[in-house]
Amino acid sequence: SGDDNQYVINKLDEFCFNNFPNAEIAVGFLGAGGGGLPVEIKVNGNSPDVLTSIATQIKAKLREIYGTKNVKDDWGPKIKKFIIDVDQNNALMAGVSNQDIATSLRTVLNGIRTGEFREDDKSIPIIMRSDDSQEQTFETIETLNIFSQSTGKSVPFLQVASIHPEWQYAKILRKDLVRSINVSAQLKEDGNAAQIVSEITPWLEEISANWPLGYNYEFGGEAKNTSENMGAVIKYIPLSGFIILMLLIIQFNSFRKTAIILSTIPLGIIGVVIGLLAFNSYFGFMAFLGVISLAGIVINNAIVLLDRINIELTEYKRKPQDAVITACLRRFRPILLTTFTTTFGLIPLYLGGGLMWEPMAVSIMIGLLFATLITLGFVPVLYSILFRVHYKDYKYAPEVLSS
Repeated sequence: SGDDNQYVINKLDEFCFNNFPNAEIAVGFLGAGGGGLPVEIKVNGNSPDVLTSIATQIKAKLREIYGTKNVKDDWGPKIKKFIIDVDQNNALMAGVSNQDIATSLRTVLNGIRTGEFREDDKSIPIIMRSDDSQEQTFETIETLNIFSQSTGKSVPFLQVASIHPEWQYAKILRKDLVRSINVSAQLKEDGNAAQIVSEITPWLEEISANWPLGYNYEFGGEAKNTSENMGAVIKYIPLSGFIILMLLIIQFNSFRKTAIILSTIPLGIIGVVIGLLAFNSYFGFMAFLGVISLAGIVINNAIVLLDRINIELTEYKRKPQDAVITACLRRFRPILLTTFTTTFGLIPLYLGGGLMWEPMAVSIMIGLLFATLITLGFVPVLYSILFRVHYKDYKYAPEVLSS
């Protein structure tokens, strides 16, 4: 189960942190859609030293924020490299070329492929290298002899070149031809990516004002995926909204009834906000999809109620006051049953869907409950206002419903 998986993740995180502090070990759930890590901050600029300095500040800040773990950057730590400086004058007098030095070093350190041995249908490479190639040190390289291809003689390495160690970047990554370092963080059990991004954003805006010209940052991970996915959906909302509007006008042949139906959509958003706050969830792409789905259900309830009012007026020839109240009483039970079946049906998704599906389930469940209760009172009132149905000195007779 999810609880068992989380227990194992917590135990592994604690064990790895206590026993392998210098290792980069990431333990997490299997991916459930999307891409990238939960929190990613990409810093772009020209100088690698400035980028790593900025990344170090961001990593320190992320570690201070509650809910983050495995904070790192994609460049990694610097590594030690041996820099070979060739004395061109001495090498020329000794008859040694740069290629001779490179070949000799490669033979000793890594080995060079001299051919291949075939056995049946297998091809086995033949590598020539020193017996001690895996144990070469700074001192042993200095005592190396360089073989000259032109003279056929060996020359001491220190006669034609010198060696000194230097710390260099293991890799320098670029994005759109510009150097870019990506600082990322994973989440603890109770971590929230949206909350972490909202907490670090003001700090980033403050310190980025002091960065050199040409350096900037952008968010990746869940924040970028959410904005891109939501943008792709929002792009088509005006078109779908226009189609819904035209269908409602054609169906009811009334602008007032269409306005009543569309005004019920914000009622569901009230419940979404309350639900996300009550369940300590977050608004992301999946919650946004839940709001869109919720809008369709709320519109459907309003259509059913208005359609029943129209039936009471046209088929049963009731007075407007009787038609409104009778329609509410007749549609109260079906609308309420539809709401409860939808809400209870989403409980398994909320309990077992994890962080990906939980916001969507909460948005639909709580939003639908609030929207239904408000709709049953809001739609009749707004209908009575727009169609001027007055209830002064009116008394509802129960026999109207039974008839």
